[in-house]
Amino acid sequence: MNMSMRAGSLVAVGDSVSEGVGDPYRGGALRGWIHYLTAEPAGRPGLELVANLARSGATVAALRRDQLDRAVALAPAYITCVIGVNDVIAGRFDVARFEDDYAHVVAALSGAAGVGVLTMTLHDVGAALPLPRARRARLRRRIAEANEVIERVSRRNGAWLIDARLAVRPDAAGIVCVDRLHPNRRGHRYLAALAGDLLRAGGAAPGVATALPDADPLRDRITSGARHAWWVGGHLVRPLAGALFTSRRAGRVRASSPPAGRRS
Repeated sequence: MNMSMRAGSLVAVGDSVSEGVGDPYRGGALRGWIHYLTAEPAGRPGLELVANLARSGATVAALRRDQLDRAVALAPAYITCVIGVNDVIAGRFDVARFEDDYAHVVAALSGAAGVGVLTMTLHDVGAALPLPRARRARLRRRIAEANEVIERVSRRNGAWLIDARLAVRPDAAGIVCVDRLHPNRRGHRYLAALAGDLLRAGGAAPGVATALPDADPLRDRITSGARHAWWVGGHLVRPLAGALFTSRRAGRVRASSPPAGRRS
């Protein structure tokens, strides 16, 4: 059965924001705004999550390579596509390549979705990060360039667009987690509310009037912060440390090996 025949079926593609990083649950599981949009009564009624293909660290090129074909094959009613943060914070940012990949992705998703595609601009990622002034200015230029692409491509394909620039400022609203980059549980609930309002309005409202959810109790915030720190340690710090150790060990082995043609 074609998934598009299921009126409320939804597939998510993107990066760590849609994967749910910043909103850890028991046992290392992640929830996040896609969960709240599809699994809770406060979300848009009737939405059913078919697959969340979003992965931490994904760029738009990685989405095109690793997630797009699977999302298209599922052909759900709705597809959410939130991507771009890892592109703009990378060492290099080629806006022309970004546009080529993003345009291909959104066009393909729009052709596969039975009802519509939901996209989102990038917020001021660097606002909460301790960056030097020059680096923050460069990051903001990249964000502006990426947002021009996101707006233009979304408009051309008839996608519904959440304009994160019109929403509340994350670092001033208490909706970012301890890493100062990802939404916390309250932030993920806010994203779900923005998306729900936009879908209910059929794309006619930007979500600017959406109210912030109530803050979680202090105990819950402490627990969530501890779980997030554990998640970051297991999924980012330990793998990076392991890769660094392996690289250094390989370097020592090469340095201690005799030159080619020489017997030990």
